[in-house]
Amino acid sequence: MAELDVVRHLTEAEAAAFNRMLSVIRRKTQRNKLRTSYFDSKKRLDKIGFSIPPHMKDFEVAIGWASKAVKVPARRIRPDGFTLGRKSSMLAEVEEVFEDNYFAAIERMAIEASLQHSVAFVFVTPGDVDRGEPEIVVAARTALEATAEVDSRTNRVTMALEVVGRWEALLYLPGETFRVEYLKDGWMVTKRYVGIDKRVTCTPYVWGRSLERPFGYSRITRPLMGYIDNGCRTMLRQETNAEFYGAPQRALLGAEEEHFTDANGKRISPLDALIGGVWALPNTRDEETGDLVKPTLQQLSQATFQPHGDMLKGIGLMVSSETSIPVGYLGIVQDNPSSADAIRANEADLISVVEAELPSIGMSRVDLVRNVLAVKYGVWTPSMEAELRGLTAHFRDPGTTSKAAQADAGLKFTQTFPDADPEVAMEVYGLEKRQIERMNAYRAKKEAGNKLSALVAAAKSSPAPVFSQPGETQDV
Repeated sequence: MAELDVVRHLTEAEAAAFNRMLSVIRRKTQRNKLRTSYFDSKKRLDKIGFSIPPHMKDFEVAIGWASKAVKVPARRIRPDGFTLGRKSSMLAEVEEVFEDNYFAAIERMAIEASLQHSVAFVFVTPGDVDRGEPEIVVAARTALEATAEVDSRTNRVTMALEVVGRWEALLYLPGETFRVEYLKDGWMVTKRYVGIDKRVTCTPYVWGRSLERPFGYSRITRPLMGYIDNGCRTMLRQETNAEFYGAPQRALLGAEEEHFTDANGKRISPLDALIGGVWALPNTRDEETGDLVKPTLQQLSQATFQPHGDMLKGIGLMVSSETSIPVGYLGIVQDNPSSADAIRANEADLISVVEAELPSIGMSRVDLVRNVLAVKYGVWTPSMEAELRGLTAHFRDPGTTSKAAQADAGLKFTQTFPDADPEVAMEVYGLEKRQIERMNAYRAKKEAGNKLSALVAAAKSSPAPVFSQPGETQDV
């Protein structure tokens, strides 16, 4: 990417695009930061709503349900390479890039961030090899740091903004990128980078994409945040109850004030009275009736914890309904499933939610492939687009499938379709993309060896040809 030093004002069109996208980031910042607080379990109760002991006002309790709502389905999204119905050298280059551990980690973080904030953005730029950077630099940003504008008809990014500092940002436009900094004269362009003609190398990863919300919905919904607050209040009530439960309440009937003063008339500490001679109090005489009164000590019954536990369980069931996560994942113990089929049935709603989002994530992965290749070659041409037409992103099964069930499905598939494509059979068996590639390489190597052995054996078994000298004849 060519780098040019310039210092100038933004043009009218550039300033309009920059301010429009920057205002979107700032307008969504408060809500996105709130979701981050819930995700990190750092959100504290704003209003408790009931009386608690003064020393428990700073009691900090957190429930990790927001983190579960994001990470559980995110872990079920398992990218597994790409497929194309024909041989392509470009596809081999893409798979080499995507199989890199660093790139896989970046994509994993982008997918998780999209569940947290509804969208994440992946930027692809050429690296400076002379400075030790890789040939292609891939960076993922959350909705707190970036945004983009997408053409609703073509679903392609037309411009994007990446905030890299408090007073510094990168403005991505088709064919060029500007480094924009806030100086004494306002927002100024300080550098210009030549990009890919008619293309913005930014890919949104979206969760819950819809016509009304092209950038999707967050998994940390308003109902979920409300349930988490209710759960925290329930745990605080339970902790308050535990404070009184740990100090049994007793009532002493028929005692006089003199029973709790020493020989010098000083008041005896309640703790000393509790562990001392309070158990052997003398009888007293009622001043009105003159009857003897025998002091009696009674212990008051403590409130049970069961209502708090039942309430927390009820809230957990509502969280399970809101997030489609099995209630056992939320720390609420129920009857454990006894078989693999029962476990899969218990996760059916979660699996259906994840499977419904795989086409959207697959579309983002394919767009990212195009951006990676465009940056690698420095251009994106119609012939390159045609060569990758039909490219499909693959994912492993998001469900909990046992090895035995996979093997049984693969066996039935090969028995039903004995002449089917071996790669499809291996996919049904549950092999990963890398394993299938290793199997194909081994098969090709073995077939080449068998052909060579067959040629050598044929050469040894056939008689040597007899060549006649000039002028000689052979009997027929």
